[in-house]
Amino acid sequence: MLEAPSPQAPALVPALEDIQHGYALPLEERRVRGAPIRLFTFPNGTEEASRTVVCLPGLGASGRSFAPLAPLAPHHRLLLWTPTLRTPLTHAPLQWNVEALAHPEARLPPRFSLLGSSFGSLVSLAFALKHPERVRALILVSPVPSVHRVRRWALSLSTLVRIPKPFAYLFAPTVARVLGGRYLPPEGRAEIVREARRLSPLEMLRRLRDILDADYLESLEHLRVPTLIIHGARDHVVPLSDACDVARRIPGARLEVLREASHLPYMSHPQAFNAFVDDFLQDHLSDPPAATPSAP
Repeated sequence: MLEAPSPQAPALVPALEDIQHGYALPLEERRVRGAPIRLFTFPNGTEEASRTVVCLPGLGASGRSFAPLAPLAPHHRLLLWTPTLRTPLTHAPLQWNVEALAHPEARLPPRFSLLGSSFGSLVSLAFALKHPERVRALILVSPVPSVHRVRRWALSLSTLVRIPKPFAYLFAPTVARVLGGRYLPPEGRAEIVREARRLSPLEMLRRLRDILDADYLESLEHLRVPTLIIHGARDHVVPLSDACDVARRIPGARLEVLREASHLPYMSHPQAFNAFVDDFLQDHLSDPPAATPSAP
């Protein structure tokens, strides 16, 4: 299934059926633990299982927000995972998503890489700490391992995406602009706004509660997974100093900073972002050369 883009210029708050130019991707829906998971892929992507990278979006976004990673698809099997829009009330969204990734119905390889942005970074960290044997490499974008690493006013601002009409039309573009920064293209801003409006206020609040309750800082030293952290120096949600602290706590972690980027660097600065990711994955996903037999 391919979701077609809207031929019109992106509206401030686009209709739910409008897909912006550059964000139309093949869509597969998988049922995992009884809930639908939207999985976007790239038509020209490799099918090599060992190069699978599951991409987890931020709060309120869909996997389609990773569409600017398209140039990486020929070399890496990118699965753009979108958490269910309605997490069962029996589980916290963070817990449910970690268990969903590990569930056989997710049909993921025994080992894969994780790329998580914002709330997705929280899910990625929780999964890597619980299932380190399944994670080949870890990429954290604007990481939020603890609420202490998130500016509370930014969390409050993000809830404005969900307030009723007509206020949503006034505040939603402002929220997307703050998250994406001045270099986020209009198509990317419209994609964030449109997808966030799919979430119910209850689901948004439950995910925010997960962020407020989470604190993995003391556990980071136990990670033994190759880790890349990419952060925008102009991130108004997670300060750069806190991303540096996260990098120091994870053994061997590599930190790359995009000086002009904000909270969504893969959407606002895709060329530089993709270069960092490709370089890191080429280092850690390439199979080691076969040993040369010794001469008799």
